[in-house]
Amino acid sequence: MTEVSDQVSGGAPADGIAGEIESHSIDVIPDDERGGKVSGQFTLWFATNANVFNFVLGGFAIFFGLNVFWALVAMFLGTFLGLAFTSLHAVQGPRLGVPQMIQSRGQFGFYGAIFVFLASIVLDVGYLAAQQVVQAQSLNDLTSSVSIPVWIIIVTIPAVLLAVFGYGWIHRIQPALTVLFGAALLVAVILTAISGDSLAKGMGGTHLSSFPIFIAAVGLFFMNMLSWAVYVSDYSRYLPRNVSAPRTYWAVFGGNALGACLYGGLGIYITALSPDSDSVVSLGTIAGKWILPIMALSLLGSDAMNAYTGMLSLESVRSTFQKVVASRTARVTGLLVMFVAATILAETGYKTFLTSFENFINVLLFFFVPWSVINLVDFYLVKKGRYDVTSFFTPKGIYGGWRWTALIPYVIALGAQVPFIDQTLYVGPMVKVLGGADISWLVGFIVAGAGYLIATRITGGQARLTAPEPQGAVSS
Repeated sequence: MTEVSDQVSGGAPADGIAGEIESHSIDVIPDDERGGKVSGQFTLWFATNANVFNFVLGGFAIFFGLNVFWALVAMFLGTFLGLAFTSLHAVQGPRLGVPQMIQSRGQFGFYGAIFVFLASIVLDVGYLAAQQVVQAQSLNDLTSSVSIPVWIIIVTIPAVLLAVFGYGWIHRIQPALTVLFGAALLVAVILTAISGDSLAKGMGGTHLSSFPIFIAAVGLFFMNMLSWAVYVSDYSRYLPRNVSAPRTYWAVFGGNALGACLYGGLGIYITALSPDSDSVVSLGTIAGKWILPIMALSLLGSDAMNAYTGMLSLESVRSTFQKVVASRTARVTGLLVMFVAATILAETGYKTFLTSFENFINVLLFFFVPWSVINLVDFYLVKKGRYDVTSFFTPKGIYGGWRWTALIPYVIALGAQVPFIDQTLYVGPMVKVLGGADISWLVGFIVAGAGYLIATRITGGQARLTAPEPQGAVSS
């Protein structure tokens, strides 16, 4: 096992309740502490995405102006495209045994990766806050005598507890939630089908109202899935090093896709039936109010995971400037910081959630698509999975402090996206040429991937930036 540098050292084992609380943070997971089955990745991600947030997100496509047919096409296309990349990131976890963000130092350098850490924290806080709002709205629809701000506090408490206990408990609770959320969805679909509202009423035909709107919806679903890429391997890094890469890929892909598309599809249809009312309220009216607390509970795992990975990013930032000792105290402190930040954001912004979150997603597309492509190209095409993990934890390692081979293509990709952006505060000149379609994320994907490959060919010397093939590497 590769020894971790003095930047990070592992915590000592403990007994009792404290022993149940995960002690590892950004340090390497030793081989003798790894275990679990690939099937656990499927249930983890199904339960994480079979939730009210994806239900509401599905309704966004209807609010944009698409009918059910094209909203479903946009959902499937965006979701599958996003997962094609996210699932590739998941394979990195068993291979390297460290969190997803720490791996970025292999491309951007010890100091160069800090902007990715900071962006990840913003992502986690934003998603966590948005989910708290959706949960609170669901419960407020059930019991309006309790205000949304109070419900935000209430739904946060169990998520804090789950996140504190960490990786092991998150994996334990998700299989049970998979059964609960799957059953709830089945009942909701049956009740919707027999409610008296005909399918034809909700469909609205098959005519595409606007191609730019369709592209915007695809981008929304794409980023919703790609947003998991920044920490998907955080939840596979405890798997044995020699676990099957294809099985890991498809377990993550299948769990995410099934949960997100089933709940997103239901959200699309319910919103189309009642476009002038709250989609969650409409679901409660059709299926019964019993489903509202289940919908709120459906985000428990996702809340905990957003805070968990945000904590890892906070620790990654801290490790850039000082020695980090992996301890339960540091973990819990980081988690509480994440929950407090997200809760403040949720409490102050819940009234403008819809507009704010759409803009938030668009900004994420701008920053994370180029990062994802560079990370994957480096892992699969340049270094072919061979990294010196010890060098992730020191600026004196083989990746150095700054790797301009990645930083320059990344910045160029960001600049290339600007003319194609369609934002509230800025609309690029190419948007009008394309009839209003925002394809900035597609431009970023192509420019970042091609630019990084060209940069590595020009600079050469990649052999010295790779490590020997590790014993028991991920099998194909």
